[in-house]
Amino acid sequence: HRTRRQGMTSKQDKSNNPRWNADVKRRLLVCLVCGLVAASLWKIPVVHQLPQYIEIKTRDILMQSDGRLKPREDLVFLGIDTHSMQAGGASEEELAGSETLQRMSGQYPWDRRVYAAVIDRLADAGAKVIVLDIVFAQGSDPEQDQALADAIARHRDKIVLTSAFTPMTTHSGDDVMQMIEPAEAFLGPLEDETGFGYANFWSLEDDGVIRTAHFQRTLNEVNGHEKHPDEHVFESIAAVAARKMGGAVPDRPRRFRMGVEPGRKAINSYEPLSLVTIFSEKEWEVNYKGGEFFKDKLVMIGPASPLFHDEPQTAAGQVYGPQLHLHVIAAILDEAWYDEIKPEGRALFWLCILGLVIGLVCAYYSNKALSLSVCWLVYAVVMCLLMMLGVHWMNRLFGGWGVGLVYSVEMLGLIIWQAVRERAQRVQLHGHLQRSMSPDVADAIVRAPEGYYRAAAGNRRQVTVLFADVRGFTHRSEQQDAGELVSQLNEYLGRMVEVIFDYGGTVDKFIGDAIMATWGGLDDSDLENQNKAAIGAAQAMLRALSELNEVWRESDKESFRIGIGIHHGEAIVGEVGSDQRTDFTVIGDAVNLASRIEGLTKALGVELLVSEAVVEKLADGAQWIEVAKVRVKGRDGGVSLWMPGSEIPEENETMQSLVGKYASGDWRGAADELQQIQGDSHFAGVARFYQDLLKNESAPSPDWDGLITMRSK
Repeated sequence: HRTRRQGMTSKQDKSNNPRWNADVKRRLLVCLVCGLVAASLWKIPVVHQLPQYIEIKTRDILMQSDGRLKPREDLVFLGIDTHSMQAGGASEEELAGSETLQRMSGQYPWDRRVYAAVIDRLADAGAKVIVLDIVFAQGSDPEQDQALADAIARHRDKIVLTSAFTPMTTHSGDDVMQMIEPAEAFLGPLEDETGFGYANFWSLEDDGVIRTAHFQRTLNEVNGHEKHPDEHVFESIAAVAARKMGGAVPDRPRRFRMGVEPGRKAINSYEPLSLVTIFSEKEWEVNYKGGEFFKDKLVMIGPASPLFHDEPQTAAGQVYGPQLHLHVIAAILDEAWYDEIKPEGRALFWLCILGLVIGLVCAYYSNKALSLSVCWLVYAVVMCLLMMLGVHWMNRLFGGWGVGLVYSVEMLGLIIWQAVRERAQRVQLHGHLQRSMSPDVADAIVRAPEGYYRAAAGNRRQVTVLFADVRGFTHRSEQQDAGELVSQLNEYLGRMVEVIFDYGGTVDKFIGDAIMATWGGLDDSDLENQNKAAIGAAQAMLRALSELNEVWRESDKESFRIGIGIHHGEAIVGEVGSDQRTDFTVIGDAVNLASRIEGLTKALGVELLVSEAVVEKLADGAQWIEVAKVRVKGRDGGVSLWMPGSEIPEENETMQSLVGKYASGDWRGAADELQQIQGDSHFAGVARFYQDLLKNESAPSPDWDGLITMRSK
């Protein structure tokens, strides 16, 4: 019995021995590599095609993380989306004042006079090239066609129309491709013909993914035949449009790079702007700067909805057809191509890959003689494989100095192995840091520790600070069960932190039930985007809280109400604390004022208040309404408070008038304006605030400066 038990113990010890487990893993890895090589030699189905599959997918991954080509600002996509096909939800007044909006509100496809209006609108705004990714092959209503033809004729040098290679069945039953060109009325005279190009793409691999652009094709080539010297050569949309933009079009198919940010997809580049927005006078003036936005740009007009079934698959993900054209145009303009690997280069590529794998295997062995033997064995197998594939010049490497090559590969494998281990350690460190700080701070420390330490030493930066506080939490903490309240608070804080992180913010600290978040503490980010992100986070936090409250009400839990204040200004950023504990934080007047603004949300009966410094940095500042000019406690200067405007324009006008009259000292006029604000108004809470002020005093003092002095925090 003792012997049997000892034997079992010996087996258990061996199976739990890390060294023994490592040896098993090494042997399995060597067997796997040799098995793959053998499978390739005997051309076993699937496995034989594995190298090609890995090569394609590796290229796709490298392309997705390339990051060298950025989306161009002079390429714009105006999409025909669901919003446009419904005329953008235009009001009856807007529809009455615009024939184009009336035509867009009807059934799709639209009256062709819509496209005529689009061309005139963009051309008059100074667009350099206008591409219509829509095939106008057939005639329609003569009046509509004439209007479109006239618009094209007025701006023929700017226009690019669309053709397409389309399948058809001949009388003999054969399936062939034919060219469908735009109608002659739109092409104009032959000596001054409107530019047009085909919209087709072809995948060179069996997976149907578009990786290569063909810029010139003939009918024979499209139908799988040899190109005839005298037949007409058609050009692609990208080729015609890029040439108008001054680009040099390649004379052969090229594998194009895509302007995709690392970690994102191609559909996030050249995101469609709704076509209908260019006919909204408000958006034309505010978002498009009266048309200045389109000056000297290429504007692509085409489908931006799944309803059109025009969503080709690329290595960086699915995109809309017009977006794919824009990616190719950008590649032409920036000469952003991937060079194809020749057969000999491909063989050398796989030699290196296999050598690296073997190098990693050999890195485990301390016995150099054994590692050299393994390398020689695999090296010989690879050489034989390459010669069987017809790469005969590779046998020159099968000489005496091949040993040096193999050992060089082994050393490179060791370096890569160390890099992989270092990467794993960084990931582990990042996960640890993320538990105590926001992702951007953790990223900065892991990615570039020296940069973080410079920032931690103390800097003055323009930052945006957000405070969010739960209303009545102190009272609830005295009444509600402690465990239940803490659980509910943690659920709330966890959801709010997710929202802040989604909008690129840093959670500076928790102050009980309050949250302090910042934007711009680590870098000099764009101020407009900084403030836009903070406001987006605040509005998303309110939506997320509304969802939480619905869940809590179903569980018979009390709801939370919060107030959020945002301010933008200069602050000191750095590590603050003692030798035992420090925090990367933001301090200064901008932080204090943001906290005061958050406190004023309770007095004004609103959920969100921002300072004028925030609104000034926003492109859509017109959507915000000033609700008070105050002097907060502990600060001599005044601050103007703003909140999101009402959807009812009359309410916004009333509130603007009320604030203006009260600040100017016309309190009687302010009282009259208060009478117009109903109890269910968007500004009902603000109205009660002014009613309380006017109830105590009927006229301002002689030294009135227009600021409401707040006595409490």
